[in-house]
Amino acid sequence: MKSKRKPPTKFIDAGTATRDEGSGTTNFKGVAPESWCCVDCGINTAPGLPTRVEVERAYRTSVAVKKLTGQETPFPMMELNEYSEVYAVHETVWKAAGMEPLGGCLCIRHLEERLGRQLQPKDFPRRHPNNGPHLPCTLRLWQRRFGDEGSETGQP
Repeated sequence: MKSKRKPPTKFIDAGTATRDEGSGTTNFKGVAPESWCCVDCGINTAPGLPTRVEVERAYRTSVAVKKLTGQETPFPMMELNEYSEVYAVHETVWKAAGMEPLGGCLCIRHLEERLGRQLQPKDFPRRHPNNGPHLPCTLRLWQRRFGDEGSETGQP
């Protein structure tokens, strides 16, 4: 019997963007968020990561430079750090918090307030690229993702 598990999504993948042939623009809606700021408190949950508009602008610039010079331009540096709360939770958890898919970002504190409970490791899809143990994040996100097992790895 085949598994119905969705394949993991890439962090920001230009291949999943849509192209409007009429205007010649590339749309990263659904690939990168409109804003990384928590919709409840406004804190930037991903300092160092571009918003959708910034990704689109960088992509258009790189395409233009390639057309003009024939050279590839590197994508802007995207960096996570100890202040980052970039994660994915199961759809049922996100919905229980009153959030729509692609409905914005929540810091861990406000996600837990909306749920009325502390997050558990089971709330995070293990194989999702935004939940990897190699990604820097806040201590509270690390503890919620990995519980006691995470403390042995030396992160964060």
